[in-house]
Amino acid sequence: MQLSRAARWRRSIGDDRFAMVDAETAHSLCTGLHRYLCQHDCGRILLATCKKSVLPFLQPDFVIELLPDKAVVHRNGHGISALTSPMRPMVSINTAVERFAGGPGGGWRGPEESLDDMPLQSRTGQRIPGASVREEFQVSVGLDECTAAVSKAFDHPFDGSIKQKCFRLKPEALSFSWSIGAIIGPSGSGKSTNLKNFGQGLPFQWDPAKSVWDQLPYGDKKKLLEAVTLGEAAARRSYDQLSAGERSLAQLARSLCSNGSVITVDEFTSLLDRHRAYQVCTKIHPFIMERGIQLVVAGCHKDIADWLRVNWVFEADSGELLQVQDFTVGSPPPRIAVSFEVPKIDLVMRRLETSTRSRNIFASHFEAHHYMDGLLPTGLYGQLIRTTSGELVAFHAVSAQPGQIHNAMRESRLVVLPPWQGYGIGPRASTLAAELIVASGMRLFCKTSQEALGSHRSKAPYLWRPTTTNGKPMTASLSEGFTRKRKREAKRLEGGSAGHEGDVVDNIDVEPPVFDADCVACVRERDGVRRAGRPPKHTCGRAPKAPLDNDVAHRRPVVRRVCYSHEYIGPGRHQQKGPVEDVNEEELKASTMLKLMTTEQIPEMAEIVLV
Repeated sequence: MQLSRAARWRRSIGDDRFAMVDAETAHSLCTGLHRYLCQHDCGRILLATCKKSVLPFLQPDFVIELLPDKAVVHRNGHGISALTSPMRPMVSINTAVERFAGGPGGGWRGPEESLDDMPLQSRTGQRIPGASVREEFQVSVGLDECTAAVSKAFDHPFDGSIKQKCFRLKPEALSFSWSIGAIIGPSGSGKSTNLKNFGQGLPFQWDPAKSVWDQLPYGDKKKLLEAVTLGEAAARRSYDQLSAGERSLAQLARSLCSNGSVITVDEFTSLLDRHRAYQVCTKIHPFIMERGIQLVVAGCHKDIADWLRVNWVFEADSGELLQVQDFTVGSPPPRIAVSFEVPKIDLVMRRLETSTRSRNIFASHFEAHHYMDGLLPTGLYGQLIRTTSGELVAFHAVSAQPGQIHNAMRESRLVVLPPWQGYGIGPRASTLAAELIVASGMRLFCKTSQEALGSHRSKAPYLWRPTTTNGKPMTASLSEGFTRKRKREAKRLEGGSAGHEGDVVDNIDVEPPVFDADCVACVRERDGVRRAGRPPKHTCGRAPKAPLDNDVAHRRPVVRRVCYSHEYIGPGRHQQKGPVEDVNEEELKASTMLKLMTTEQIPEMAEIVLV
C-alpha cells in the first residue's frame, strides 16, 4: 500500500512506516504527521505501510491498494492538499463522576474505578503479585540546539541525562510449568531488557552470498518454513533480496533452529500485517509443543498473546504478570477496508476510590511519563480515563490546598499516555474535572509550565481566568513555595527576618519550632496577619500535633528556572472579571456546550499536559 501527498517539486519516500509500533501509537503518529503536513510545505511524500487503520488519521490524497491480482486506487476528496487546517479525530469523554465533596472524607463522588476490572488480555487467568521489581536506568544524550529548545518547555533544568524506570520480571515468579510466554508493551517499556534475562543472544549475521535455505541448520527445513509461513521460493533467495516482512520471518526461522532450552524472539510479528501474524502464531504453537522447548516472545501487539496461546503474559509498562488458564485459539483479525472517514474516540472517566489508590496507580502506570519526580500530595483525588474496551489513556488528579486558599482545589497531576497524545485529551479532561469542581461550589487552580496548555487556556477566557502570576518566570513549584512560606513563618516567630521569596529551603539556618496544637493558618490568625481570601483551615484547638518541618530534608533544593508559569482559575462565567457588556455572549455559551463540540471547533490543545 502506498500513500502520497500532491505538492510541488520535492519528494520523500518511506517504507514500512508505523510497523514497529502498536496500532494506538501508529494512529497518534499519523495524527501528528497529518497536522505537520498541513502546516508545512514538505513536497511530495510517498509512504508504504501494511496498516490500513492509519488512513483515517493520516488523511492522504489517495491510496494505492495492492491486492493479489490487481491494484486499486482510492482518492480522498478531503486529503491533506485540500485542507486549510488540520483535521483531528472526534474525541468524546463521558464521565461517571457526579460531583466533588470537600472537607474531611471528601473527594470525587460516583462509581469507583478498578484496574482489576480489565485483565491484561481477553483470556482468563491468575495475576501473580510481586512478580516484578522496578529498576532505574540512566542514559545520556548530546545537548544540541534542537534538544535544548525542547527542554525549555519543562519545569526543570536538563543536562542531557535521562533516567527511566522499567519493571524487571523476577525469574522466581515463573515457578509454574510453562512452554510459551509473552512480554507485551509499547516502545521503550523494557521488553528487550527483560528478554535478555532469558538468554537472548546476538542477531544472526546473514551471508549475502548464500541463500536463506542454505543458512538454516535444521533437519526438516520444509516443516520449519511452513511453521513460520515463509515460502520455499523466498527461502531460496539471499537475505538481502527479501522484503522487510520476509526478513523478519527468516530471522524467526533462524531463531527456531537454536539448540537451547529457551528460545527468545524480539519484535515478534511486528513487521507483519495482522492477518499474516495470525497465521504465524497458529502454526508456530504446535511446532513448539512438538519440540518440547520453551519460547519467549516480545512485541508491541497484544493480540499475539491470544493467537499464540501463551502460558503467561508480562506487561512491561505496568510490571504485572498473568498466568493464563485459557488455551483456545483467539479470533482472527477483522478485515479492514480503505476508509477516509474521520475517526471517533470514545473515552470514559471514572474516579479512584481512595487517595492511596490514586498514588499507587499513578506510580505504577503514569509516573514514568511525567516530567516531575516530586512528592505526591497526601490528599490526591484521582480519576482514570480509559477507552470503552478498557485501555488506559490518561490520569487526572486534584489535591487540596491546606492553609492556603479556602474552599479551593489544585490540579496536581495530568498525564496522557504516549499512544494517546495528539488528540487534545489532556485539556478536555482538565476542563471536565474543573466544571465538576465549580459545579460543587469550589474553585480550581491550574498551574503549568507547558506552553501549549497555557496557550489553549488563554484562547478560552470564558472558561479560564488568569491569575496575577500568569506569564511570569517561575522560581519554584507550588509545593516548594508553600514549604518556604512555612519556614519564613517559623523564622519570624523566632525573632528573625521574614526572608525572601527566592531563598533555598534547605539553607535556612533556623530550625522550625514545634507547635503542639497549632498550624500555619492558626498562627496567622493569632498574630493578626490573616490575609483576605485565605481564612484559617481550622482553629488552634483542633490542629494535629505535628512539627512544621514536614520532612524537608528529603526535598531537593529549589533551583531557579527559566520557564514561565501559566496559572488560571476556572471554569465558569461567574469568575469572569470586567463588565458584562465586554464579554462575547457566543463565547460564554461554549462553556455549557463544550461536551457537544467536535475537535475541529476546539482551539489548538496540548498533547502532553504536565502540572
